[in-house]
Amino acid sequence: MKVYIDGQDYSEALGGANAVSILSAVRDETSRNGRVITEIRADDVPMEEEAFLNLTGGLSANFTTQLVRELVTDSLDEAIKYVPRLKKGLEEIALHFEKNENIAGQGKLADAAEGLDWLLGVFQKCSILLAVGGDANKGEDLKAAFVADVTRVASLHEEGKFLQIALAIRQKLVPEVGEFALHIQRLRELGSSTQ
Repeated sequence: MKVYIDGQDYSEALGGANAVSILSAVRDETSRNGRVITEIRADDVPMEEEAFLNLTGGLSANFTTQLVRELVTDSLDEAIKYVPRLKKGLEEIALHFEKNENIAGQGKLADAAEGLDWLLGVFQKCSILLAVGGDANKGEDLKAAFVADVTRVASLHEEGKFLQIALAIRQKLVPEVGEFALHIQRLRELGSSTQ
């Protein structure tokens, strides 16, 4: 199999390695250069790492990489843009529950939970990649409170207490999303300042 990293032929360094060995070698090479794999294409078909690991044949594997700092900056920029939409969505969900539009509120609540999970994931991964301490610890404390409040909302949902969900969203989650956004902004500034 021919192996390319960012368009450069890397095949000779690998010999006739299998998919597991190829991915491991590419990860090592990209990591050594301060980069991370952002896309894998086998025979011009995009795939996730898990699918690539199960690959038993193929003519070529193309790996696209990006500088870690660029990836972190891009991810944090996306998170910053997403926060206002998330806050607006949470307020709409609270309004649905206050108006006794429980089905609409429940449908959007699942989407908001995914959004909250994504936002927390971006924060956690970017904190690790930037290897930050102090301010990230404050963010971790907020994250713990955030997760506790999300768990409380889930518990209220199971109990069918929709007005209490609306109250928890307005009094806890929306302000916490705003505060969490400040920590994400600080991470973004840190990422920019260390480039």
